[in-house]
Amino acid sequence: MNLKLLKVLAYGFVGYRMLSVELQPGGSAVLALVFLLLFVSVSQWRANYLFKRPLMFWINAFVEAGFCFYLFHRYGGFFSIYLFSVLMDMTSVFSDYRRYLPGLGAIGLFFSGYHLLFSPEERFSLSFEMGDLFLLLFFIGFMLFFQEEKNRKVVAQGLYDQLRKSEDRLKEAVLTLEQYSNTIEELTQLRERARISRELHDSVGHALSTLSLQLQAIQMVVEKDPPKAKSMLVELGQFTKNALENVRRAVRELRPIEFEAFEGIFAIEELVRNFSKLTGIDTRLLLSQNRYPMNSDQSHQLYQIVKESLSNSMRHGKARHITIALQFLENRIYSQIKDDGEGCAKVAFGMGLTGMQERAASLGGEMRVFSKPGKGFEIVVELPKRVSPPAQKAE
Repeated sequence: MNLKLLKVLAYGFVGYRMLSVELQPGGSAVLALVFLLLFVSVSQWRANYLFKRPLMFWINAFVEAGFCFYLFHRYGGFFSIYLFSVLMDMTSVFSDYRRYLPGLGAIGLFFSGYHLLFSPEERFSLSFEMGDLFLLLFFIGFMLFFQEEKNRKVVAQGLYDQLRKSEDRLKEAVLTLEQYSNTIEELTQLRERARISRELHDSVGHALSTLSLQLQAIQMVVEKDPPKAKSMLVELGQFTKNALENVRRAVRELRPIEFEAFEGIFAIEELVRNFSKLTGIDTRLLLSQNRYPMNSDQSHQLYQIVKESLSNSMRHGKARHITIALQFLENRIYSQIKDDGEGCAKVAFGMGLTGMQERAASLGGEMRVFSKPGKGFEIVVELPKRVSPPAQKAE
C-alpha cells in the first residue's frame, strides 16, 4: 500500500476522533477543525518543503510530536496513529540502522512522558497501552520494510541505468570497430590493386614494349632484307607466345589456389554476410572443420539453393533467426537451412521450392523439407561428393 494513502487514513482517523469528541455537548466543532487543519498543515509543510533543510525539519518534527501528544491526551485513540506522519518522514530521512532511532525514541518519549505527566487515575488501562505499543511497532516495522524496498528499487534502477549506458558504449564500440574494419578492408583493396598494377606493368608492359620495338624494326627491314624480316617475325611469334604464357602465370599467381578450390564456400559466406547486414535477420553459417572443394556445378547450384531459402525465410516465414549448416562428409555434402519463422501445416511446392528440388536432382542429390505451424521451416539438401581437381600454380 502507498505510504501517502496510509498518511491520509491517519489524518482521517485523527479528524474522526476530534469531531466525535467535540460534537458532544459542551464541545466545539470549530476547534476540532482548527486543530485538524493545523495538524495536517504542519505535517505537509515538513513533508513537501523541509526535507532538504535539516534544522527546520527537526524543529517541525518535534513540534508535531508534542502537538500529537496533546491531541492524544485530549481526544484519546491510538497515539501511534497520531505519530504516524512524523514517524514516516523521520524514517525516510535516515539510512541503514539509524532508521530505528526515531521510532525507538518516539516509543520511549511517549511512555516516559505519559507516566510522568499523568496520575494512574488519569491514564488508560495497561492493556490499551500495550495495544498502542504493538501498533506503533507495527507501523515502524512496516515503514522500515517499505523504505528498504524503495531503496532496493533505487539500486535496481541505478544498475539498470549503468547497464543501459554500458550497452550504449558497447554499441558505439561495435560501430567504431565496423568502421575500422571497413577502413582496413578498403586499405587492403588499395594495396592489392597496387600489387596487381605492378605485376601487370612488369609482365604485360614489358611484353607490349618489346613487341612495339620489334614491329618497328621489321617495318624497316621488310623491303631491304625479306629473309631477315621473316626470321624476325618467327622470333617475334615465339616471343609473343612466351609473353602470353607469362601473363597467364601472373594472373594465376594473383588468384590464390585456395580461393579457386573453395570459391563456392567463399561465395556462400559472402551471401550470408550481406543478407544478415541488409535485412537485420540473425543469419549464421556453420561449416564442418574438414572440408573439400566442390566442383563448379555443385558450387553454383548450392549457392542458388541457399539464396532462394534465405529469400523464402524472409518473405514467407517472417523469420528472425536462420541457421545454415554445411557438412562435408566422406561420400556426400549435407546441407541444412533452418529458420524460426511461422512454418506451415502442409508444405506447398511453388516455383521456389520446385526449382531448388530440380537443382538438387540435377546433381544426383535430393532435397527434403520439414515444417510445423509456429516451429519454423527446415530444408535438407544432400549432394554426392564430387571433388574439383586442385589447381596448380605454374612453375
